[in-house]
Amino acid sequence: MPAAPLPEPTLQGLILQLHGLLESHPECPTEREIHDICDTLYAASLLKEEGRSVRARVMLAPPDAFADADGPPDGIHAVRFTVPAKLTANEVKRLSPAASFFHSVVAVWPDRDKGLRIWGILNTGPRWMNLVAGGRKPMGNDVPYPVIHVRDPGWLLFYEGYNLLAEWRGREFHGPRMDVFQSRLLSDRFAHLRRGLVSEFDPGCLVPTLDSESYAELAHLISLQFVKRIINLVRTSGHGGSLVFLPAGEEGLEASTRWIDCKYSATPDVAGMRFRRLLQAIIRRVGQLCPENASVEDAWQVFRNSRDPELDRLEEAFFELARFFSDMMQVDGALVLDQRLCVIGFGGEIRVDRNVFQVGQAHDLDGTHVSNWNVQNDGTRHRAVYRLCSVEPSVIGFVISQDSHVRMIASVGEAVTFWAHTVV
Repeated sequence: MPAAPLPEPTLQGLILQLHGLLESHPECPTEREIHDICDTLYAASLLKEEGRSVRARVMLAPPDAFADADGPPDGIHAVRFTVPAKLTANEVKRLSPAASFFHSVVAVWPDRDKGLRIWGILNTGPRWMNLVAGGRKPMGNDVPYPVIHVRDPGWLLFYEGYNLLAEWRGREFHGPRMDVFQSRLLSDRFAHLRRGLVSEFDPGCLVPTLDSESYAELAHLISLQFVKRIINLVRTSGHGGSLVFLPAGEEGLEASTRWIDCKYSATPDVAGMRFRRLLQAIIRRVGQLCPENASVEDAWQVFRNSRDPELDRLEEAFFELARFFSDMMQVDGALVLDQRLCVIGFGGEIRVDRNVFQVGQAHDLDGTHVSNWNVQNDGTRHRAVYRLCSVEPSVIGFVISQDSHVRMIASVGEAVTFWAHTVV
């Protein structure tokens, strides 16, 4: 019997939480004002600006919270208005082109007896997207204020700095979805491959600043950044797509032949191993840049923060390959990779002649809390990957909807299960 899902938060509970984050500041918004902000931004999300849906980020922060001389990439550049504007849905709509969603936020705070006011625009830069986009550079300084994303019509996401608190979509209100890239399932299913990647090095090729297990874990962390980049590029394209991972080598080729018709199949040659070669070059270079007896966390910080020219060049090549993979997903059908991230084919039509009427929806990373999900609620991409996972238990699939939702799908035990991934 599936475990009951965890209880979802309420809007009133979120308002209390946001108020608690701000109550130490003089003249902070009241609970009523925070409720009004939510209503206003929800209304703004339903508007159009020159034919486009309004998309914006809004920060609840006082005007004196930001240094005059700061700016991206490490700080925030504050442009304060001489006359603050009243917070309305139409004002958010008008400002949204100037406060580009990926680079800036609209700043809101109460103005004594004048009510809620938009007092300026804050240029944050795009590094915050590294949380989901797989970038290498650090995000910059923490943002100790709530941020609300007006993501799409009827869709708001609520953050404490960079941490997702809840999302409000249509008539539904949810707690934060999961970062599926932190799941044990992904780590366990690729463990033997990352250890194999490290074992392929010639003796002495890897400097002993890290032990072999640490090099393997570093390879895992960097690989996840690569897959994050693919998925984010597809999400932002507005096209949607499917990405499936089959077993490595001949087993994966046989599974592909059995279950998937790829309009474009790739030759399994040296060119197909580019991801693996780049990943080996990156972990080798990070090892060279690490101090003696470094930990995995030390190595990860070197990867994220180093300005080493060779590492920059490798990163550019690595993430250009991710873009290449995401472009293949623009063709209708699945992108089919093996677990070494070699391309088997794309434009793949999954042709499993088996019905799957019900799957599990996981409400935690380990899949401890699972509820039943009727697949009739889903589209053809989702149902095709459910069927594939039902006959190939080692397969892991990602489905990106046109509305930007992301799911990871896998067979756990004898049940097909999906995880809803965190989006921004």
